Amino acid sequence: MLIDARSIPAGTAIETEVCIIGGGAAGITLAREFTNSGFRVALLESGGTSPDQATQLLYRGSNVGRPYFDPGDPSLRLRYFGGSTNHWSGWCAMPDALDFETRDGVEFSGWPFPLSQMTPWYERAQDVVQLGRDGYSTSDWGIAPSDIPQPFNGPHFVCQILQNSPPTVFGRVYEAALTNAPRLTVYLNANALRLDTGDSDGDVKRVDAGTLSGKRFTVRAKIYVLATGGIENARLLLLSSRDGGNGIGNGNDLVGRFFMVHLEYPGGVIALTNPHLGSNFSTGISGRAFGQSGIMRRFISYLCLSQESRRTRQLPHLRFFLGASAPLNAEESKAADSAKDVSSVLRDLYGFDKGATERPHQLPFGSLIVRCTSEQMPNPQSRVALGDDKDAFGLRTTTIDWHLTKDNKRGVAAGHRLFGTEIGRGGLGRFRSSVTEDDDHWPQDMRGDEHTMGTTRMHRDPRLGVVDENCRVHGVENLFVAGSSVFPTGGAANPTLTIVALALRLADHIKERLA
Repeated sequence: MLIDARSIPAGTAIETEVCIIGGGAAGITLAREFTNSGFRVALLESGGTSPDQATQLLYRGSNVGRPYFDPGDPSLRLRYFGGSTNHWSGWCAMPDALDFETRDGVEFSGWPFPLSQMTPWYERAQDVVQLGRDGYSTSDWGIAPSDIPQPFNGPHFVCQILQNSPPTVFGRVYEAALTNAPRLTVYLNANALRLDTGDSDGDVKRVDAGTLSGKRFTVRAKIYVLATGGIENARLLLLSSRDGGNGIGNGNDLVGRFFMVHLEYPGGVIALTNPHLGSNFSTGISGRAFGQSGIMRRFISYLCLSQESRRTRQLPHLRFFLGASAPLNAEESKAADSAKDVSSVLRDLYGFDKGATERPHQLPFGSLIVRCTSEQMPNPQSRVALGDDKDAFGLRTTTIDWHLTKDNKRGVAAGHRLFGTEIGRGGLGRFRSSVTEDDDHWPQDMRGDEHTMGTTRMHRDPRLGVVDENCRVHGVENLFVAGSSVFPTGGAANPTLTIVALALRLADHIKERLA
């Protein structure tokens, strides 16, 4: 059922087996897994079923590092039922196996288990985000290896697929299932204020909660799960200090560190061999086709570094998205060779004659815009901390101190050099990168995106991580964390599919513990 917490009596003590804090992709996925389990579950959602400015302002904070979003910016996060799935694009991607491995040249890399161990939960996650069981390789969408010319079929670059969820707005899509679940209660407008461990630093004894209308109540459970996002998960752990301590799970000063996002920036321009290209493509390179399930699905294709080249050259995960640009000027046209018409190359590469039902406009352009997404390397100096300002509950707000390493920039520059070499080797044209060779300067409009990760990172060793391989906070038997804050590395894949898969895995683990 759904209950407005403002309607319950002040001082109410809610008793349950599982308390989930946060009603976004991770929290709702977890809750759904308990609908027929026989266990009592309470989900605390800070907002209601629609946006509210006073609730959104609880996110407000500050930045002291590289320019980034204000933590309360609604384009970054939304604080109402469904969380940021209320405005996500629906992009879903699978990480590479290498993203989970310990990599030479990438300090602090490595997940506690291989990507292959996650296969059962990724398959289930596909259903949660309403994608069915379609895959992420070009062959799954009717594009044969022979259709993809060099240099985009290895060894250095490969073509891969993003799928588009409808997108699944979790609050709207799954509200009825949660409302009708007999032993599950969603408390709206219910803000978790503090995790209380009692007189020790052991298990969590209760959650102190409140509403903006002034009600205070508590939740007592056997198992607690934080699912409030990459920033707020760390914040709530830090706010739960006892007697002037530094928070729960923070004995090694790791809570809030390793703050990561994906880097988005203009990659440059490809001056094509044929300046009068007439091909079926558009910015975003999107289309619709029949996947393996036989159902019409939306997809987006992109180029990325191959795993082998990333491994041997110790490079970050880079993705390249191509789109139409303005015609070449006279100087660029003169500089470009006229040896090869690449319209058929791009048509085959992006699959628009492979069962597409929507055909983007024809554009006789002479160059291609390249936009890029890059992995951020793990960096303990990049962090979320508590600031001096207070929110409406009198709790300290967050300060984001976002930093990138010099190795991150060197790796991106090296990836772009390799991309340019391959464009030339394949006879497609000339790549003019926007990435300089120095260590410090990024393209002017490089930005960190909304994918906040890493602040409660996963590692078997408590000296290197906040949670263990089962997402349990080190040193606390009954406290778990769900969401992208547990990612040890971010790769370049959009995180929602992995967030959902990890939440499904965590739900199975909790049910085993309770049983």
